[in-house]
Amino acid sequence: MRKFYTIIILLCLSSAAFSQFYNKEVGIRFGYSSGITFRVNLEEMLSYEAQLNYRDKGAMFTMYRQQHKEIGMDRLGNWEFLYGFGLHAGFYNTDTYKILNREIYYGREIFTPVIGMDGYLGIDYKLVDFPMSFGISFQPYMELSMKQVFGINLWDFGFHTRYMF
Repeated sequence: MRKFYTIIILLCLSSAAFSQFYNKEVGIRFGYSSGITFRVNLEEMLSYEAQLNYRDKGAMFTMYRQQHKEIGMDRLGNWEFLYGFGLHAGFYNTDTYKILNREIYYGREIFTPVIGMDGYLGIDYKLVDFPMSFGISFQPYMELSMKQVFGINLWDFGFHTRYMF
């Protein structure tokens, strides 16, 4: 009887030992804000993602908190829906200033800091047999800067590929 219980316990533990939950991902995003991404999955449904992006002659560092919802699964991988929010900070190099549909030309490029809030919506496809994921994302943002007192962009779409480890 003792051997029977030992076999049952080993069978239960073996499925947990071979489950594929990767807690880190690194990749590249292409789109209006292109750059590199690094995601840490704290749980299967919660993650934090850091992005270093380039846009409009400047660089942004963005940090997101994301929730995951599993959409479905097929023979090759899993589909996930992601949503979340975040903050960004960075800089632009610009030679114009926009306020209330007026544009002022500086005559030379100047350094302008920027800070803002971001949203995140995305769909990921994670392969089962290989530690890769592919997806599309929509990342609208609003920001404060010297380039434009208040700016908003609702058209930051992109696609990404990530390696999971």
